[in-house]
Amino acid sequence: MNRGDIAAVNTGDGWRRGDRKILGLLTFSHAVQHFYGAGLALTYPFVISQFHVSYSSLGFVLAVSGVVGGLLQGAAGLARKYSARFLLSGQNISLAIATLLGAASPGFAFYGIMRFIGALALWPQHPVGSAYLSEMFPKKRGTVLSWHTTGGTIGTLLVPIATTAIIAHYGWRTALVALSIPMAIGGFVVIGKLPLEPSHIKGSAAHQQASRDPEGPSIGTLVRKNKSAMMVIGASTVAAAGRGLGVLSAFVPIYLKDGAHLSTVTVGLVYTVLVAGGVVGPLIAGWLSDRIGRKGVLISAYLGGAIAMVFFVQKYSSVWLLAAVSLIMGVLAYSESPLIQSLFSDSIGPSQARAAFGIFFAIAYGVGALWLALVGVIIDRYGFQIAFYMMAASFVVSALMVSPKFVTSHKPRADVS
Repeated sequence: MNRGDIAAVNTGDGWRRGDRKILGLLTFSHAVQHFYGAGLALTYPFVISQFHVSYSSLGFVLAVSGVVGGLLQGAAGLARKYSARFLLSGQNISLAIATLLGAASPGFAFYGIMRFIGALALWPQHPVGSAYLSEMFPKKRGTVLSWHTTGGTIGTLLVPIATTAIIAHYGWRTALVALSIPMAIGGFVVIGKLPLEPSHIKGSAAHQQASRDPEGPSIGTLVRKNKSAMMVIGASTVAAAGRGLGVLSAFVPIYLKDGAHLSTVTVGLVYTVLVAGGVVGPLIAGWLSDRIGRKGVLISAYLGGAIAMVFFVQKYSSVWLLAAVSLIMGVLAYSESPLIQSLFSDSIGPSQARAAFGIFFAIAYGVGALWLALVGVIIDRYGFQIAFYMMAASFVVSALMVSPKFVTSHKPRADVS
C-alpha cells in the first residue's frame, strides 16, 4: 500500500487482503507510543540525581502532564477533519522530537517542559486509533481493539530491557536519543502506509454523514440520547481503580517489594508474569467477545479479576503459586480495556466514533487517573490488602453497571462506504 491508498469497511466475518496490515500498523503505532512512557520512566532517577531536584518536583510534573494529556483526548471530536493517518503519524514524530530535545536538557525545567509537551502529543492514539479500527472492522471490534491494546502492552514490556542496558553503558541522555529513533520510524511508517478511513474519503456516504455533524456528539448529547454509552463510560472510570495499564502496573511491583518482601529478582519475575498475562488475555477475550457477546465476557473478566485481586494479596509459601495468581490477574484485569471499548463502540454510531471515543478516554482515563492518588493514600493509611480489596470492589461495581439492567445490547454497526 502507498500513501494514496484508501480502504473500505470490512463488514464481513473474514479477513480481506490488507486487513491484517492495517491492524498491524495501528498495533505498531500503539507500541511506539508506549515506548515513550515506559522508556522515559527509567530516566527519572538519573534526572533527579543530576539536576538535584526532589521527588515531589518530578511528581508534580508527571501529575500535571498525566491529567492534561488524559483530558486532551476529549478534543478528538474537534480534530475530525484530520485523518487518522495524519494525527497518528504526527503524534509519533512529535514524541520523537520531544524525546530528542529532552536528551539535550540543560536543567530540570527544560526536561519538565519536554515531558509536558510529550504528554500533549500522546493524545491521539487511543481515541483516534480505537475509532479508526471500530469504523474499519465493525464486526471484529473485540478482536481488533484487543490487538490495539496488546500493542501498547508489548511496547511497555519490551522497552525497559533495552533502555536499561543503554543507560548502564552510555547514560540516560543517549538512551533518550536511542528511544527517539523507533518513534520517528513509527511516524513515517504510519503516514506512508496507513489507508484513509471511509469517513475521510470525499464523496463517500460516510464522509457526507460526518460532514453533517462536523464536531460530533457533545457529552450532553450522549447523556440525552445514549444512556447506555454513558453508563459504559462510568463503568470504565470506576474500573480504572484496578485497570491493568494503570493502577496495577504502578502498585503491583511496590506491593511485591514492600508488602510481600520479595527480592528484586523475584519482583521482576512475578511482575513480568503479570504483564505477560496482559498480552495474552486481551487477545483471547476480544476474540471471544466477537463470537459469544461483549457483556458476558466483560462481566466474567470483571468478576474473575476481582477474585484474583483478593487472592493476590494473600500469603503464599511458594512464589510459583503467587506467580500463577499474578498470571490469572493479568489475563483478566488487562482484558477489561479492549472489552469495554468494544461495548462502547457498539453503542454509538460509526460517524460519531472519534468524538465519542474522545469523550470516553477523557473521562475513563483522564478522570480515572485520579485513582492512582487515591490508591496511594489508602495504602499509606490502611495497607496494601485493603487497597487491593478496594480495587476488587471497583471491578464488582463495574460488572453491575454493565449488566443488562443498565446497558442495552447493541449489534455492531457498519459504516457505509
